[in-house]
Amino acid sequence: MPDQPSKTPLKSPKIAVIGTASRDTIHSEVNGERSTFHTVGGSGLYTALASNVSGGRVTLMAPQPDTFTEPFLRVSRLITWKGPQVREADLPRLEIIHHGDGRATLLTADWGAEAELTPDKITGPLDEFDVVHIAALSSAVKQKEMLDRVRSLGAKTVSCGTYFQLVKTAPDIVHELVQNCDYFFMNLNEFQTLYQGGLPESGRRKALFVTENKGGCSIYSQGEAWKLPTEEVQEIDPTGAGDTFCGATVTAMAAGLDATDAALEGMMLAAICVKSPGPQFMIG
Repeated sequence: MPDQPSKTPLKSPKIAVIGTASRDTIHSEVNGERSTFHTVGGSGLYTALASNVSGGRVTLMAPQPDTFTEPFLRVSRLITWKGPQVREADLPRLEIIHHGDGRATLLTADWGAEAELTPDKITGPLDEFDVVHIAALSSAVKQKEMLDRVRSLGAKTVSCGTYFQLVKTAPDIVHELVQNCDYFFMNLNEFQTLYQGGLPESGRRKALFVTENKGGCSIYSQGEAWKLPTEEVQEIDPTGAGDTFCGATVTAMAAGLDATDAALEGMMLAAICVKSPGPQFMIG
C-alpha cells in the first residue's frame, strides 16, 4: 500500500453523509487479553470524518447533541453537522468486541435518537453535492426510504454501505439497494452471504466495493473485476475501518480519481484507522 496519495485530486468535492454518530464501548482481544475503551463512533461519523480528511467539504446529516462537548465539539469544527438536536445521552450506543483477523461481535446496539432521523428531516435540494452517501442505519428498509428521498431531492450520485445483520435479515432489500445506488460498499463476509458465490451482471449500477481485511479490496464494475492487495498492519481497533474506506473512496472518486486509484486512497486511510482506538486520528 502506498504511503502517499496515488494521484492529486482535481477538486474538493461536496459530500453529504446520512447516518449516525454514537458513543461506543470497544473490547479488543489481543493474545488472549482483553482491553476496553470508550470512544465516539458511528458509521455516519466515521464516513464524514474520512471524507473531510480526504479533502471533501462535508455535511453530516445525523442527530446531533444539543450541546457539543469534547470530542464532538472538535467534530463540529471540521464538518457541517445538520440534523435534529437531541441530548448527547440519547445518541446511539454500541458495544463491540473485536477478536482479531477482522472478526467482531456486536454485543449490544441501542439506536436511541436514530429514530429522529427520518426521511422528512432530509431537506434539499441535494444537487449541490457531488455524492450523497447513506451510511449503515438500523434497518435496510430505512436505507431504502432514504434512497428514495434523496433521489427525489435531486441527488446526482448516491452511495451506500451495509452491515452483516442487514444482509442476513433483509437480503432482498440489500440487493435492491445495490442495484439502485451508484456505489455500494460491503465486506467479504457480507458479500459471500448476499451473493452465495455469484454476482449477477445486473447486480451493481456503477461499482461495488468489497473490503477483504488482510486480502485488500475487490471492485466489481462494468462487467469487470479488480483485486487490490494490501499490506498487513498491526490491528488495534478495526471499528469504522470499512466506513473510513468508504468515505475516503467516494471523496477521491468525486475529486476525479478512477475507482482503483480511489480505492487505494481508501485502503491507505483505513490502514491508519485500525492502528488506534476510535476515530481520534481524524479528529486531531
